[in-house]
Amino acid sequence: MANTIQLKRRVSGLAGAPAALKSGELAHNEVDDTLYVGKGDDGAGNATSVIPLAGKGGFVDLTGAQTIGGAKTFTLVPKSSQDASAASDLIRKSQLDGLLAGKAPLASPALTGTPSAPTAVSGTNSTQIATTAFVQQATVAFGPGDMLKSTYDADNDGKVDAAEMADAAPWAGITGKPTSFPPATHAHAVGEVTGLQAALDAKAPLASPALTGTPTAPSASHDSTVAAPSLAPAVAPIISTASTCSVIGTGQKGTCTLEASVSSATPSPRMTALWASCDWGQRVERRLPFMCMFLKEMT
Repeated sequence: MANTIQLKRRVSGLAGAPAALKSGELAHNEVDDTLYVGKGDDGAGNATSVIPLAGKGGFVDLTGAQTIGGAKTFTLVPKSSQDASAASDLIRKSQLDGLLAGKAPLASPALTGTPSAPTAVSGTNSTQIATTAFVQQATVAFGPGDMLKSTYDADNDGKVDAAEMADAAPWAGITGKPTSFPPATHAHAVGEVTGLQAALDAKAPLASPALTGTPTAPSASHDSTVAAPSLAPAVAPIISTASTCSVIGTGQKGTCTLEASVSSATPSPRMTALWASCDWGQRVERRLPFMCMFLKEMT
């Protein structure tokens, strides 16, 4: 005779595990179709916990629809032939990434092909996209305009006549201009100034100029004339010495003393005064040209 093993079972009522089982005791709840087992032993033969052991109520069924709760981790991903298609199907990340790669981002999308959008109502003034149809409607409503070339470019030079007038606006008609224009420090090459090089070439240097033609100068006075280098050595030996001389133009002769004032300026001395004091008490003083003649008449 065959042995029959009978399990504790619940055919109706609440789903879930029984409140208590003996250690190792099995119980089948037909309400949720789950087999439970008593786990552990409290020392008196009673299970310390009741856990599901089998049945689609506690485990994934190979067939049929089930609701699975909690986070599940799969060691193997679904195969490519098992891509999700229904709304409740599991989807692989690689499948999701491929779908997202074919979509445009909301921020600054780089669209290709021929994108289209709904055409806004004529007269719309918002951030809505303006399609070519919307622009065409606005152009037709605006009309051809009045920018006739014959009217606005009478001289046919490619520039609107009003703009040409603006190119030559009167200074008084310009507003907001500064009251002064301080110059900025800058330098120019000699060749950048028209005529400057030619003007410089026509001038003599201050140092040792090589003058040509007939140079002229203002008449010198006895107190400011620069003496020629050969004059000072000729005068120095006879300063304050008595000589017999003939004063030109007087017919008088006598012993006269020459006196001169010579500065020590460089590069050459300068005679500032020259005169003769004669023994008859007459003092003669003349300008330099006269005294040059006076020196030649000394005896």
